[in-house]
Amino acid sequence: MVCVLLGGCSRPETSPDQERVKSQQWLMDKSGSATLSDVQAASNWQPLPEWKSWGYGPETIWIRLDLRASDMVTSSPWVVQVRPPNLDYVTLYDPVNGLEQHTGDALPPNDTELASINLTFVIPAMQRERTVYLKVQSISTRVMHLTVMPYGVAMQKNRSQEWLIGAIIAMSAVFALWALVQWFDTRDRIVGAFALKELMATVWGFLLLGFGRVAIGPWFPEGVLSNFGSTSFLWLICLTLWFLTVLNQSYKPSRIALRICYGLAAFLVVLPAGVWIGQPYLALIIGNVCITLVTVLVPITLLTARHSEILQPIPLKFLLFYLCCYSTFNSMLPLIHLGLIDASLISIFGTLAYTVCDGIIMFMLLQFRARSLQKDHQQVTLDLHLSQEKASVEARHREEQSQLFAMLAHEMKTPLATLRMWMDAGQLKRDAMERAITDMNQVIERCVHTGQLADQGLEAVYQRVNPGELTRSCILACRAPERVDFVAPETNILLHTDAQMLSIVLGNLLDNACKYGAPQSRIQISLEPAQDNGRAGWLWRVANLAGPVGLPAAERLFEKYYRSPQARRLTGSGLGLFLVKGLLNLLKGTIHYAPVGSHAVFSVWIPAHPVER
Repeated sequence: MVCVLLGGCSRPETSPDQERVKSQQWLMDKSGSATLSDVQAASNWQPLPEWKSWGYGPETIWIRLDLRASDMVTSSPWVVQVRPPNLDYVTLYDPVNGLEQHTGDALPPNDTELASINLTFVIPAMQRERTVYLKVQSISTRVMHLTVMPYGVAMQKNRSQEWLIGAIIAMSAVFALWALVQWFDTRDRIVGAFALKELMATVWGFLLLGFGRVAIGPWFPEGVLSNFGSTSFLWLICLTLWFLTVLNQSYKPSRIALRICYGLAAFLVVLPAGVWIGQPYLALIIGNVCITLVTVLVPITLLTARHSEILQPIPLKFLLFYLCCYSTFNSMLPLIHLGLIDASLISIFGTLAYTVCDGIIMFMLLQFRARSLQKDHQQVTLDLHLSQEKASVEARHREEQSQLFAMLAHEMKTPLATLRMWMDAGQLKRDAMERAITDMNQVIERCVHTGQLADQGLEAVYQRVNPGELTRSCILACRAPERVDFVAPETNILLHTDAQMLSIVLGNLLDNACKYGAPQSRIQISLEPAQDNGRAGWLWRVANLAGPVGLPAAERLFEKYYRSPQARRLTGSGLGLFLVKGLLNLLKGTIHYAPVGSHAVFSVWIPAHPVER
């Protein structure tokens, strides 16, 4: 897509250029010592196509442009534009006008050039034909495209190209910054490798396409910026290979293939040293050969992946298809750079276009991968949380079982020990036996009801109940009915509730009052109609004078198995008030504890009619 856009920028030039350029030819000076007079006298000129690549080498390339005469008198000059801008030294000779101008990637911009990222020469337009010559020397690949156009057209086209190419480089920089932010957040090795690759791609594009020469060229000695461009090119190959190898590694390919990939990447790290010690051509030729190796090695490495062990967000087949397309496209570039096949616009912008397209595709893939991994992490976290909750519930269940067994063992021993004591004394009486059996039954019933409450196995069965008569029957069933004073209004109003649950509630409250109240003290229980939040109902108050164990702690009173240290000297399960609270919740009632002086007072409210669901 990028190539098409960039190609579109150059197509309108074709027709006007053909009008200004009568012919263009090239000549290679292998000795590098030929002068302008020598090449003017040469006869072995060859036709120069629109795009031409001579590969890498120290030879000097001469270009001869036969220009037509201008069809009108004009003061507007012509511009000879040379692309790509990574050619190190380009010299223009215009013998008719006595001009000699110099430009190139190894030289900073000068006043005779058009302000542009491209290499340009400004020459006068003349009303007669003439010939100009270009001399080209470069350590980078010698790919060339020449354009001759009016000054105003050149300005317009250069600005368009600069905005478009600048946007492409900026996009690559955005991908690099995104990946760096993601890496700092996740420390994902694949994202980190992608960030370094995109960062180097941005630097390489910045230098390759002329922005580096315009922006920072004047600050560097001659030739240094060109060496930096060659170094960035070789390191981009290295980082691309490293990124693709790290990505492939997550699919568990062959260890031997991985070692070869990492070994080649390590070699590419040190290869730029050749650029700086006087062997740039050899280093760049080896680098382009390595590109070919990378395009073959990376898909082969992925083909060795263990399919049965792959659990990756990006499907293996999709990644393999993408790498095959990547290899097919990029295998042409080193052949063009080496001068083995004909050059075209793709030789200039193909790699950059791939870099941007690769950045877009990889950005989308890594975004998809990051979201998938995040979902997997959230699922793992949720599963871990559920496992911890399950383990916590099981631990609480085991603890409750342990407490239950300990309580049962203790509470059963007490009445049994009482029976044995009376038996040993030979004074076993029916009342004592019944009391002991009743205590054991209460403990067992509370355990059963508590278990049913925990398993949500209890459900209220509503029926018409006389609250006064039900209260009197509960008083008669308690362990000390003679100590209970009951006050209730004379009324025949019935209560619509579960009689058994209400009996258990009142029975537990009365049993606690008898057991923990002061010995022989009176127990007051009152019943009266009462409203709660506008709802009619009945209110019971059970009060008793605190006994030797004192008043209970209000904050833990309704906890399961809770008993105060003083109360543990008496028989009890620690389930009574917990059960009362649970049953009242089923009946949509409430219970409150509020001591009054030295009296413990419990207030129980039950709605007169069942609450509609």
